[in-house]
Amino acid sequence: MPQPDRAVVLVVGAESPTGLGVARALRDEGLTLVGLAADVTASPCRSALWHEIVHDGGDDAQARIAAIRATATRYGRPVLVPVRDDVVELVAAHADELRTVVDFVLPPADVVTTLLDKTAFHSWAVDHGFPVPHTEIVADQAALDAALARVPYPAVVKPFERTPEWQAASPRHKAYRLQSAADVDRLGFRLLDAAPRFVVQQWIPGTDADVWFCLVYRDRTGREVASQVGRKLVQWPVGTGSTALAATAADDDLHTLTRDLLDAAGHIGIGSLEVKRSTADGKLYITEPTVGRPNLQSNIATAAGVNLTVLQVRDALGLPLPTVPAPRPAVWIHETTILRALAVAAARRALDVRALVGALRGAKGRMAAFSAPADRTPLTAELRRLGGKAAGAVQRKARRGQAAPMTASAPVKS
Repeated sequence: MPQPDRAVVLVVGAESPTGLGVARALRDEGLTLVGLAADVTASPCRSALWHEIVHDGGDDAQARIAAIRATATRYGRPVLVPVRDDVVELVAAHADELRTVVDFVLPPADVVTTLLDKTAFHSWAVDHGFPVPHTEIVADQAALDAALARVPYPAVVKPFERTPEWQAASPRHKAYRLQSAADVDRLGFRLLDAAPRFVVQQWIPGTDADVWFCLVYRDRTGREVASQVGRKLVQWPVGTGSTALAATAADDDLHTLTRDLLDAAGHIGIGSLEVKRSTADGKLYITEPTVGRPNLQSNIATAAGVNLTVLQVRDALGLPLPTVPAPRPAVWIHETTILRALAVAAARRALDVRALVGALRGAKGRMAAFSAPADRTPLTAELRRLGGKAAGAVQRKARRGQAAPMTASAPVKS
């Protein structure tokens, strides 16, 4: 049950490192932290920071709303913090109903749809003059073939939404880089069997270190309260994956682009913009916005002293927002992917060693995906999970080898 005189924060998506990151950002704020999780056994749910972990009701929207309402009834009007796009969409679509039991700061439903729906966002961005690469959304084989024939190469293909079928067919990759249309046939699975819609997008030349982002918090009036610019130094998988190592940075052009885009959209609450700086022309091209929620590396801002999550919770509670200190240099690390990412990037000669060494030497703040001082259980649980997964793969391979047919031997003479 809730602890006396402590505000309650309900994090929906607690099974993810992003959800754990929210708990870590709030650990010193005297709050009761409750997680709603799709998988209550996931490694991030093992953190001692959680007062309770509750199943989120599954994929059914009404079941998830019922889980939120039931938890809110038990804990007495918590602050709701979504950390997944599907939860942001759900809360925005049912905002009036949910506001009767929880507090939150989230953009209106039309803003969420414009910025999250890749088709709507691309058209909106072009109409408003924001820099986006050539992008097409396809939902059938004919449209996919036509898009692959039109898009400039190299190109990237990625699912509109990462479905369970996509995760099964492509557990490591959230996107694939294509040198030609023929590369689609080499993926090992049929794209439209893994997801109903896909994004086919022009590849922006550059390495992982050319991917930048700007994290922001905007209050209920749309005023920017705080921001933090950063850059990825390496991703996993290299070139098309998620952040393995990021560092704080400064870029006035990116900050201005982010502010202008979110102003034009009418965004409030927490969010961010990710871009890639083309090595061909030096320009910034928008790869995606994050709407109404933190993302994987958001705690780099916390490590820098710019705690966007605290601002979000205080704003939802109607409390005064604190003055944000000047940021300090910081890094964010994904412990279970960083070594593989560095090795592959170095082998491909796609690693900015100078930026990497400078970021690590200069960092005054550090945070990570799973580990933290006095809270290492999520990391040990994740390492055990990965170790078990690797051992299972070895065993399956060995069984396949044992089951392989043997060649006939010569008959034995009596």
